[in-house]
Amino acid sequence: MEFIKTNGTSLEVGSETFQFRGFGLGGWFLPEGYMWKMEQHYDRPRKLEQLIIELCGEKYAASFWEFYENNFITEKDIQWIAKERFNSIRLPLNARHLFSENADSYILDQRRFEKIDRVIEWCRKYHIYVIIDMHAAPGGQTGENIDDSENNEPSLFLHDEFVEPLIWLWTEIAKRYKNDDIVAGYDLLNEPLSNRFDYLQNRVMPVYRKLIASIRSFDDHHLIILEGTHWATDFSIFEELTPSDIKSFGPIMLEFHKYWNNPDKESLEKYIKLSKKFNIPLYMGESGENNCEWYTTLFPLCDQLKISWSFWTYKKMDCNNSPKSFPKPTEWDKIQNYLQNKSSPKPSQIESIQIFNNFLNNILIDHKNQNVIRALKREIPILIPCEAYNWHQIKSKRRNGAILREKDPVTIILSNGKIKQPDYRQMAGEPRPKDEEIWVILSDGDEIGYDFFSKFSEILIIVDIRGKGKISIRLEGNDDNLIFQINNRRKFIKTKFSVYQNSNNRVILSCILGEVKFHSIELQPIFS
Repeated sequence: MEFIKTNGTSLEVGSETFQFRGFGLGGWFLPEGYMWKMEQHYDRPRKLEQLIIELCGEKYAASFWEFYENNFITEKDIQWIAKERFNSIRLPLNARHLFSENADSYILDQRRFEKIDRVIEWCRKYHIYVIIDMHAAPGGQTGENIDDSENNEPSLFLHDEFVEPLIWLWTEIAKRYKNDDIVAGYDLLNEPLSNRFDYLQNRVMPVYRKLIASIRSFDDHHLIILEGTHWATDFSIFEELTPSDIKSFGPIMLEFHKYWNNPDKESLEKYIKLSKKFNIPLYMGESGENNCEWYTTLFPLCDQLKISWSFWTYKKMDCNNSPKSFPKPTEWDKIQNYLQNKSSPKPSQIESIQIFNNFLNNILIDHKNQNVIRALKREIPILIPCEAYNWHQIKSKRRNGAILREKDPVTIILSNGKIKQPDYRQMAGEPRPKDEEIWVILSDGDEIGYDFFSKFSEILIIVDIRGKGKISIRLEGNDDNLIFQINNRRKFIKTKFSVYQNSNNRVILSCILGEVKFHSIELQPIFS
């Protein structure tokens, strides 16, 4: 492996262009309550730690966390990530567990760093880059559960006493990994400042500047990654930067996060604009927590735009919208009921220990949600929603409908007829509601294309369509051009094609006569 370098808006490894495509290992060294189906009062690490002590006792709690951290993610996970052709992980860390403070100095927790070093060695073995992510800084940088803050305040920006240990900690990390080429870069602060702390925005860049100066006094090699405010969605704090700043910072990359909104280029343009202005690379450091149709629209779009990305989150309890999940433990509802309503009976210590032992046993179950992996790579079998097109040749005039991909001439409508943005808040992976189905309308001479990857040489294409007219379905580079008549009712056209095996392909849908609207294209393998 080699150090990753920047070349304008691109990343490079050696002489080759490089793009991060990987996963955030959320829930491992910094568990969040929602990943355990616990929220509200038990939404962050310190509260989960307190809960286990309360229910099970301190001795059990210590053994619980040791087992959890040694088994929630293992070498097999890194091996699988590499096998599926991804190239990076983003490793969220909690500063509270990385060092201690005595009267006149700070001390690294060497046992914790031994675990981090172990992850890095796994990644070295399987050629996976590691981005070190300060997910929870001293005092908290966001003021919400995700930074493990004590009082829901971003104390890092409220009290100067927290800045010094953060600088010291990042400096120690830089000293430790300055010569390690598996470590790709340093993500200095995860999601600094939620929206309710707008008045503190002018304090973020000064902290970034101090961190950069301290890190660069020891480490010129690694990427330094800067996130915007407002859950890493607002880049306005970077407007003050000058070309001389960018040059003095060394290799840097700007990071944004994206959830529950339009998966289109228009929604990314504010980030792309600043990336081009400063001529530095762009990184979508978090996106996910949605359904697979949203994934197969957004992540291939980032690939097309050469935007690096990291999916959030890799593993959580009882779900189908993360790459891996583990079963809900037996009698977990006893814990949940007690937490939601303290009038519910409190499980005894013996009961609680058994329930949490069931939890630990369940994290060992290696359940893969291959549907998520296929969606990220757009690999069949897969369902591609109509708005996820990669190519178009449209002769008709765009009509009002869904406020989505507005710079394209393609007419996109909602089934309820409303003119508005689609609601993409399918947070648990559920399908879109029926009254908000999205459809694309094609008229005479309109064509639209969808890219996909196939490991198979024979596939079945199923088009969900309605309207009145004639359409053709063909594959780019394939002489077959199949024509179908559509007669008003909703119809599922099924047709077989030979495709380029282990290669990228494009299916093209054309309206020959009349007008049709279609909802999705499903691609399935045919096994000979």
